Amino acid sequence: MTKGFTIAKRLFAKSKRVFGVRIFATENVEQERFLHATNIMREYLDNDGDGRADSKKLVRSLKKEKACMTLFEDESELDSFLDKHERQLEKTGLNFQDLYNDEIVLLSDISTRFDASLEEIFHLISDYGYSQINPKAFGYTKDSIIGGLMTDARGGHFAKTPKKYPKSAYYTYADKSCDYECQHAEFIYWGVTSFLEGQNGPGRFEEIKQEWQLNTSEKIKASAPDLYDFLSDAALDLPAILPDGII
Repeated sequence: MTKGFTIAKRLFAKSKRVFGVRIFATENVEQERFLHATNIMREYLDNDGDGRADSKKLVRSLKKEKACMTLFEDESELDSFLDKHERQLEKTGLNFQDLYNDEIVLLSDISTRFDASLEEIFHLISDYGYSQINPKAFGYTKDSIIGGLMTDARGGHFAKTPKKYPKSAYYTYADKSCDYECQHAEFIYWGVTSFLEGQNGPGRFEEIKQEWQLNTSEKIKASAPDLYDFLSDAALDLPAILPDGII
């Protein structure tokens, strides 16, 4: 265990590894939600469920980049945690992706809320995995394949979030704090999870339509066939089955 992970393990009450990729959680994160997030990570990395990571290169990249999930009870606990441990966290050299306890939705919750662990864990894998091992396809630049697809989705190339998107745009992320690389991360997340039918639950389209219009595989195929072909390309090692947290 590297010095950074040793420090993190002291700061967090819970820790697990999924193919060597770390997930940390505070004591206030419910154990069943912690385990659910761990299972989501495992299903993304071992999508065929054979007990081995589907892409060794992807896992190597995540480990090399020291990518790890950090789970907190809520935003207030995260703020308090940072106030108390910021200097120690800086010493770790780790790349964190945060997730809150109440964002994690279990099947036993009998809820129509979207399980945010599907988003945040995919962001970690995309940021420190896909975009690193295959920059030609997944690089967070306008010249990558996904960059060109995002330009089409936004109705043009915008280095900064525009005040208004063209009428042709189906991806209209409006948060100005989300820079160009962030826009890429959100775009590929929307594409993959919609292609896998993860964005078509009851009332979900109404929640997300201001940002993303193509919330099903059928809509992607009809309105963005190039994106559909990209997401269908088995050579890219994208997940083919949406994780459900049950192993």
